[in-house]
Amino acid sequence: MLRPASPDALASLRAAASINDAALDLALMRVGILPPADLDQIRSFLRHPANQLRPSTNPVGHVEIDVVEDERPVARILNDGRVLSFAAA
Repeated sequence: MLRPASPDALASLRAAASINDAALDLALMRVGILPPADLDQIRSFLRHPANQLRPSTNPVGHVEIDVVEDERPVARILNDGRVLSFAAA
């Protein structure tokens, strides 16, 4: 997908994290992220109530989602389903 995820798609993604694996797989695909085999790490970031989801794209236009808490980035969900966690300073 060559555009950032919409606010509605991000809200659906967050909601799907509390339903089941199939719902989360589908929501990830809808925003342009390939669902990984193990959804636990993504689910933990999506379900954390203090985390905000901010859509972005990488340099070639693929969707990414920045996970932010208190205006500090805590993780980035990449288009291939990997999650980059940023260590607390």
